[in-house]
Amino acid sequence: MFNSHRRSDIEIVHEILYLTRDGVRRTELLYQGNLSFTQLQNYLPYLVQEDLVQEKTIQTNGEPYRLYQLTSKGSEVLADIDRVISHFK
Repeated sequence: MFNSHRRSDIEIVHEILYLTRDGVRRTELLYQGNLSFTQLQNYLPYLVQEDLVQEKTIQTNGEPYRLYQLTSKGSEVLADIDRVISHFK
């Protein structure tokens, strides 16, 4: 229906929330979400602050790394966005 070559804020938020469902590293968010580093720096802290995504520190082979996981509030927002998007398809 809409043929914009640039994604809207809501589309970017949707993509980040979708990708964090099972937990994801920042690098995976960049590549799988087709995001620039600047975009990720703008959106991710906001989503963490709003309790839509939570940041966890995980140890693997003694090395810590950050994992981003969708919260229950984030899951509700993702479902709401999905419902809105479905009306435009």
